[in-house]
Amino acid sequence: MIEPLYQGNKDVFLVGVRADFDAIEDTALKSTRALQDWSLLGASGSVNAMFTKVSNVTSTGDRAVWRDVGTTGVQNLGRRTAGGTYPEVQFLRTWETAVFDPNNQVAGRFVVPEERDVKEAQQYKEILNRAQKLLYEIDRQNVADLFEIFNLAFTAVTSYPTAFFAKGNKGLDGNNTALNEVLISIQHARADSGSTISNAVQSSGNAAAFSDPIYYAAKEQGAGFKDDVGKPMPMFGGHTTGIVPPANGLVRLMREINGSEWKTKVADNDINVLQGLLNDIKSSPYLLQSYYISGTSNQKAWFLVDDTVRDPMVGTGLVQIAFVPLQTRTEREQATDAIVYKVKEEYSYGWTDWRNIIGSKGDGAAYSS
Repeated sequence: MIEPLYQGNKDVFLVGVRADFDAIEDTALKSTRALQDWSLLGASGSVNAMFTKVSNVTSTGDRAVWRDVGTTGVQNLGRRTAGGTYPEVQFLRTWETAVFDPNNQVAGRFVVPEERDVKEAQQYKEILNRAQKLLYEIDRQNVADLFEIFNLAFTAVTSYPTAFFAKGNKGLDGNNTALNEVLISIQHARADSGSTISNAVQSSGNAAAFSDPIYYAAKEQGAGFKDDVGKPMPMFGGHTTGIVPPANGLVRLMREINGSEWKTKVADNDINVLQGLLNDIKSSPYLLQSYYISGTSNQKAWFLVDDTVRDPMVGTGLVQIAFVPLQTRTEREQATDAIVYKVKEEYSYGWTDWRNIIGSKGDGAAYSS
C-alpha cells in the first residue's frame, strides 16, 4: 500500500508503507567510503595531500580573482673592469595565471515536509540523514576533481571545464595571449623565448609506455629541466610519487619496480637501483576516464610528481582554490512548513607549474603538442 499522506518525490522510507526493516544498506555511504579508501595493491586512492589548498580570502576581504605570477632570476652577469661601468642585467617575469571566481557552485538541497519528518521511524531518520547525504556527494566530487587534473593532462586547455585552470592564461611583458599549454607537453615555453622544454616522456619520438628503463629515463629527463632564463633546474633527483590508472597492470608494475631488490622482467638479475624511490603510488577508478568530458580516457597514462622540491606558495604546482568554503545549513520554509537541508561549495582545481610533473600518455602515439 502507499500511504496517502504527502511523501514528496524523493523520500522512500515512510511509516506504514512496510513493516520495519532489519537492515538498511546505505550505498551512498558505502560507495563514498570505497572511493576514499580505495586501494589496489597498496596504491593510495587519494591525491588530496598533493594539492596545495589556497583561499581567495585576504586581509581586505574576499577577492574574485586569484593570481599566481612567476618570477625568475637574471641572465648571466656581465663583467666590469676597475673604474668601468656595471653592465645592466635583464630581469624576466614569467607567466601569470589568473583564476577567476567561476560562479559555479556545487550545491543541492532536500525539502522535507515537517509533518513527514515527524512521522518517519527513528531508524529511517538515521539512515536517511538528508544533510549527510548531501555531504557524501560533495565528498565524491572532491575525489573526482583531484584526479581530473591528470585526466585533462593531454586535453587542450581551451576545452577545460569551468572549474579547472592551467598555467599561463594571462601573459606578461606585453604578451597577453594565453599559453594554452597542456600539463604534459613536448614544448613548454620559456619566458626568455629560449628553447622549449618537454616533460612528456618519449620512446622513439612517441609516448613511452611505463617500464623500468623508461622510469629511469624520466628521472634523467627531469635532470635536464631548465628555469625560465635557461639555467639548470634539475628535478626528480630524489623520491617521487607515481600516479597511474587501475588498468593495464600499471599499479602492479609500479609496485614491482619500487619493491623489488632485483630488476623486473629481465633475464639477468641486476640490482634494482630504483627500489624504494617512490614515496607513494596513487590510483583511482576516476582515472579510467574523464568525469566531465565524454570520450576522454587515457588508461595507459602514467605520471611522476616530484613532491620534494616544493614552492612555498603553491607546493608542487597542483592547486585547489576555495572561492566558497563548504557550507551547510538547515532552515524552515514558513510558507510550506517544510524543513530544508542545503549544502554548497565552490572551488577551482588546476596547475601553475609543470616542472614538478613528468609523464606520458603511454599509448605509443606521437605527441601533437
